[in-house]
Amino acid sequence: MASYSEEDLVAEATTSIGGSDQVLAAGVFGLQDLLGAAMVGSAAGGAVGDVVGGGAGNLAGAVLGGIAAKRAYAESQGMTLQLIVALTAAHIFVLNRDSDGRLPDVVATFDRPTCEVTINKLGLSRIVHLKDGASGETLVLTGTTMPLSQLAKGDQVVVQLLAS
Repeated sequence: MASYSEEDLVAEATTSIGGSDQVLAAGVFGLQDLLGAAMVGSAAGGAVGDVVGGGAGNLAGAVLGGIAAKRAYAESQGMTLQLIVALTAAHIFVLNRDSDGRLPDVVATFDRPTCEVTINKLGLSRIVHLKDGASGETLVLTGTTMPLSQLAKGDQVVVQLLAS
């Protein structure tokens, strides 16, 4: 698995976008729609675990089912579970991470001057709504500000720059 340090995320994003723009900040975010997929997958996995042996099997099935469902849903949308949001002076790049070449590096690109950005708080999570002013394309992502999370530092910098 790749590193989560801010410097490593910026370097990874720079490589993914081809070094055409200077990356000012980068953080790891996820597709907001994954919660529903996880709930369905957990229910199905838990049911299988219950049939197999109940108890610990039920819990293991629920966890593995949730992860498998999230991954399958993300990939059906052309995305990985972890996405890098990279900011340059002119663009917001949403990049796949650790796809092993199965998916394109760039998921979406938004022009910063015309992109409508809305940031909502949900506990320690930040829900980032991106809407392209010209095409109307939208993408909703989640990040974290949880102090103990290794993802928080990059996410916080990205959220602060998007909010300004």
